[in-house]
Amino acid sequence: MLVNKPRLIVVAGVIEKQGYYFIAQRLESASQGGLWEFPGGKVEVDETPAQALERELREELSIGTTTGVWLADSVFDYGDKIVELKGYLSHWQQGEIQLNSHQQMAWVSLSQLDNYRFCAADYPIITALHNHMTQMSNAKG
Repeated sequence: MLVNKPRLIVVAGVIEKQGYYFIAQRLESASQGGLWEFPGGKVEVDETPAQALERELREELSIGTTTGVWLADSVFDYGDKIVELKGYLSHWQQGEIQLNSHQQMAWVSLSQLDNYRFCAADYPIITALHNHMTQMSNAKG
């Protein structure tokens, strides 16, 4: 029997600061508890992905951001729901980070991302980030 699973459109922000990337660990009580992610959340009705990402980062981290380059889309079936994750570079504009929806945070280099266990949908974004940074490096010559 086919079950119609809910499909969520979710955005994630890859925040870079001086060569390090912000990651956050989900609360143990949350879905995918204890795993690491690029923060973000659900796109609401009548919201663009950029608007949703900026709202979610304000809610989750208490910071103001602007949304930059799209990195990747990732679709993952978690069993009870299907998540379509859209990853973007995000630029931190203002505020001090406060963890309102996570238990820990870390600033890590690109190579250190491999040392953390991420939510499954985040891995294609990590791959796209590696590719993007390689292209940027090659463009600088």
